[in-house]
Amino acid sequence: VTLRMQKGYDHSYFFIASFIEDHVSFHGKRLQKRSAQILASKAAANDFASTAGKPITCQAMVARGPKQPLSLETITVAPPKAGEVRVKVIANALCHTDVY
Repeated sequence: VTLRMQKGYDHSYFFIASFIEDHVSFHGKRLQKRSAQILASKAAANDFASTAGKPITCQAMVARGPKQPLSLETITVAPPKAGEVRVKVIANALCHTDVY
């Protein structure tokens, strides 16, 4: 983890604006790489058909309370009910500023 501190800036818009181009580029490259890896996998195309109407187990970062650390847990997700859909997330990025 690299912590970037800018003297004279608090954690505000002006602080983020001082390096936003690097920030977006950093996350964009990682998302593109991960997305390409997953899309290249043949198994990714078949996951929905094999789990339709069934509960699934997966790994999730779970927040148990405000200002508490996230914990990696195995969870069970029930099949969608009427009016719901199950979405497979193949890549995402979470900025440290989203945690506050």
